[in-house]
Amino acid sequence: MSVTVTMPMSVPTPSRQRRDAMQALGLAILIEAAIVIVAGAVLVGNNQVKPAISEPVPITLTEVPPQEKPPEPKPLPPPVPQPKVKAVVKQTQPKPQTPPQQVPPVAAAPTEVATPTAFTQPAPPTPAPPPPPPVNSGKADAQATYAGKVNSAVWAAHDRNYPAAAVMIRFNGMTQVEFHLQDGILVGEPRVLVSCGNGIFDKSALQAVQLAHYPQPPEELRGDTTKITVWVHFNGH
Repeated sequence: MSVTVTMPMSVPTPSRQRRDAMQALGLAILIEAAIVIVAGAVLVGNNQVKPAISEPVPITLTEVPPQEKPPEPKPLPPPVPQPKVKAVVKQTQPKPQTPPQQVPPVAAAPTEVATPTAFTQPAPPTPAPPPPPPVNSGKADAQATYAGKVNSAVWAAHDRNYPAAAVMIRFNGMTQVEFHLQDGILVGEPRVLVSCGNGIFDKSALQAVQLAHYPQPPEELRGDTTKITVWVHFNGH
């Protein structure tokens, strides 16, 4: 009987080789003792007493070739410094500008003066427009005086019918109203030009214009329709 023991692949060392050899030898001795014991038991069972002869068991040790170490990487050569290259900026010289060519002036052709004849006579000059008529300063003064009297009449009507709400909240503001009069009579409906910010008080100002007692205009304004603009004040009293 031959027993082949294969050692694991590893890098052998002297101490390890001795240890592996001892282990292999011990294993072989154990196997041989086991064989002897089994053979003795068989002989005892058959009532035959035979001397136990142990045959030497050849043991073959297979050496595992050592693993080759991987080649060490060769060191890389040091980098070679690159020379610095300076950028060269090429300056371009401006091209000389050619002066513009002067064009000689062209002489104007002589114009022929037409000799007036009996059929071609110059048109007569256009007469200037007449000056505007002078402003009647007397009528303007009469309008200003009459407008002051109308404003007083509107303010008096406003004081007689002053809104109680304006007194309660102590409202301050002004409403501008425009209307037309003809011979002391209101023509058309008055309208609000500038609001005081409250529609109720704007209506109160329009009501003062409608309830006012207007005087008769002067002689210069009789029969004319006069536009009046009046400010109605709310003083919070």
